[in-house]
Amino acid sequence: ARYGEGVRAALKAAPDPQERLRAIVDESLAGGNFDLAAMSAWLNFYALALTEPEAGRLLSIYHRRLRSNLIHALRPRAGDQAPRLAETLGALIDGVYLRAVLDQSGPEPAKAHRMVRRWLEDALG
Repeated sequence: ARYGEGVRAALKAAPDPQERLRAIVDESLAGGNFDLAAMSAWLNFYALALTEPEAGRLLSIYHRRLRSNLIHALRPRAGDQAPRLAETLGALIDGVYLRAVLDQSGPEPAKAHRMVRRWLEDALG
């Protein structure tokens, strides 16, 4: 709920696609999301989605919304490549959290944010 509220508020305040993209990345990698309890809850939710249909449905909604928002924000700069970049960016964001929760020396929020931003800048040229 906290994540969704943050993303919705940030997107509402974003005036253009570039700012929407920045808002999605910023909210996805906000420091509060790196709280061990929050990361553990997400990890448990992913595991639950494998066996519980309702959790799987909710996870599918989350992934579709993230992908849709990313494609919409990426399309002006990436054109036809927007769906591919959105898939990779979503996986990169998820991967940052997996590393942080599974490896106590995983990236802290600022480093994770720089890593994702750097990849995005390289991908967009």
